[in-house]
Amino acid sequence: MIKRRFSLAFSLLWRAYVLHFMYSFLCVIVLGLTFGNRMIGSKNFLLYGPSVALGVYALLLVILEAGWRINLLRAVFGGRLKRSLAEWRTYVLLLTLLITTMATVDALIAFFAAGNVWLVYKLYGGPLLFAVGVFTIGWTQATPITLEVSTAPIENTSA
Repeated sequence: MIKRRFSLAFSLLWRAYVLHFMYSFLCVIVLGLTFGNRMIGSKNFLLYGPSVALGVYALLLVILEAGWRINLLRAVFGGRLKRSLAEWRTYVLLLTLLITTMATVDALIAFFAAGNVWLVYKLYGGPLLFAVGVFTIGWTQATPITLEVSTAPIENTSA
């Protein structure tokens, strides 16, 4: 069971990283081409931009999953994992909750903490929180929800 949990957790982790990288790359290209030098030099954009981007990412995942039944994580080589549609949906909704939490923590640190603290969080805390969160979600997804049934023999009392 432990091997199955690790396998599922790591396979969901790299899929979440690939999807997050594709979204981040697309955001950088779109924002860089449309706004260019006007926003990149702004301190507020650098502090609050990642929080807004994470919030939009979480909103995108929820809208696609709840509205159109499009699961982006399943699209990233998800056919190789033997998961039901309900399990994929649960995973995406839990990932959305994690990303929303990350956006909130990022915004709070950017608003209340010094610039050095925010930078250390963005370099180490944010990626660590994402990796541990996705790994934990994958670990709990491998756990069966139903209660385990005892395999002890039952005595027959009707004689």
